[in-house]
Amino acid sequence: MRMRDWPCRLEIVPDGNQHEPDGTISEGSGACGTCSVVDGVATIRYSSQMLANPDALAATFAHELCHFLLWEAGDPPGGPDLMEHSTDCAAAYLGFGVLLANSARTFAKWQDDVYGYWQSSTAGYLSEQSLVTATAASAALHGFDLGPAEDGLKPYLRSDLKKARKALAKRHPDLGTSLSGIDLLEWNYA
Repeated sequence: MRMRDWPCRLEIVPDGNQHEPDGTISEGSGACGTCSVVDGVATIRYSSQMLANPDALAATFAHELCHFLLWEAGDPPGGPDLMEHSTDCAAAYLGFGVLLANSARTFAKWQDDVYGYWQSSTAGYLSEQSLVTATAASAALHGFDLGPAEDGLKPYLRSDLKKARKALAKRHPDLGTSLSGIDLLEWNYA
């Protein structure tokens, strides 16, 4: 992310607790991580439960580092309610879309002698399909081959990546030019 020299520290939060951006701890917060910046130094806090899933932890770090990267940029187009969504887009733009998409939704099932159990959870702010589309857009803007991204995606997301790539190529053969024609100041913040 070209942030190697940026002042940042990591802080692990014990299971069951989550640090809020103001430094307080709350029980049961759903955030995978938080980022706060004080005197130009970022502190990224993450749940110790994330250590069991390195891909989701890397996606969380990418997202939180994008908060630091965008810290002084102001509100995104659409206003402050879209800050988290735009941060996910920034992480996808920087090449972490596959990690974000793969960790956006988890599903597990298991069975004991009597009962079967199902569990699902979500992480992040964009859907899997939105993250796959952001990944295709990033590849189009950077001129990257999507083969490695496709290979790294969960199998059921691969067709979504192909669809996103085809739709972008058809509607915006030069995505950079299409995006440069957008006047972000015209976006309605209401």
